[in-house]
Amino acid sequence: MSREPVEGRPFASVAWQSTAALWGSGTERPAALQTAGYGLVRVLSEDSVTGARTMLIKEPPGWHTAACEAHSVVQEDILLEGDCWYGEQHFEGPTYFCFPPGHFHGPMFTETGGLWLVTLSGPFDVRYGDVRAEDMSWFGRVPPR
Repeated sequence: MSREPVEGRPFASVAWQSTAALWGSGTERPAALQTAGYGLVRVLSEDSVTGARTMLIKEPPGWHTAACEAHSVVQEDILLEGDCWYGEQHFEGPTYFCFPPGHFHGPMFTETGGLWLVTLSGPFDVRYGDVRAEDMSWFGRVPPR
């Protein structure tokens, strides 16, 4: 079955789950990269044929990615609330982002936490680049784990 029509779905009617349930354990992540813990996700819509998804994602204060990353699909993000750093640029919600396939973005960090509406045009995959979180000016503000 592919993506079903959604004619009104209150966010509260969709249970929060760990993003680890969607992204997996990170087995393809290079061992040298230490990522922050996972956030929470509400999957609002998904296509079982293409792997496309629309999700509400909540990241806690201090959450960050370990390195810049790219995906094989289009990723569209709307930061609804909170803040984020993508590389050395700081943004506050509401802000829109669109990353075409293969476009490296990040590393990403949120000081206050973030609430995102995220759409992926196909199944999530990740390829990490050479720019690491430790190289960013904000890295000293990342809370210890």
